[in-house]
Amino acid sequence: MPTVFITGARTGLGQEFASQYGAAGWKVIAPTRSDMDVTDNKSIQAYVASLDGAPVDLLINNAGVRSTEPAACKLGAFTLDAWLPSLAINAVGPALVTQSLVENLKKGEQKKVVTLSSRLGSIAGGGGSNSGGSGSSYYAYRVSKSAVNQVNRCLSIDLGPFGFTCVVMNPGWVKTKMGGAGASMSPQDSVEALRGLIAQLDPSRNGQFLEVDGTVLPW
Repeated sequence: MPTVFITGARTGLGQEFASQYGAAGWKVIAPTRSDMDVTDNKSIQAYVASLDGAPVDLLINNAGVRSTEPAACKLGAFTLDAWLPSLAINAVGPALVTQSLVENLKKGEQKKVVTLSSRLGSIAGGGGSNSGGSGSSYYAYRVSKSAVNQVNRCLSIDLGPFGFTCVVMNPGWVKTKMGGAGASMSPQDSVEALRGLIAQLDPSRNGQFLEVDGTVLPW
């Protein structure tokens, strides 16, 4: 029975990942924020220690936020305090969680690290009206997703020699609290597609930025 570790599984895509992997017979480890704060290294290490070295086949770094307040989105209103949660949760969090789980992942058979990013984090692609707005919208969110893409790239270099496959994935524009009711995909359809893609991952795709349909996205 393979094991998946999912962050941010209380709602949205994380909850759907936990539900679908559980239904498929996987052992699901899905700490809530009260169990493990992805921005607190001591909290992460304490939770991972409670696993007592158990193997983890797949890590899904799903926890994320997108601020819509002007101080994080609108030129002329920026503040450091408004930007920091997006950067801490979306970019630094996956680095801290992956770091703490490396030994568990080395014991797993699949050795896969999947981090949810966004088309809005693509500098070349840029996103658009079907992915959250104009090219200048959601500054802090966009920057945090570009940053986590770089985190994944670095992880892929460090962990690739151990047989890991580390990728970032755009889940599509999904009808969650973050994506809104006007989004084009349901959480069920997005996660089903992502699970199919994850199942096909192998080390040849290590370091890639992938669309929900498996195509490679530009950085």
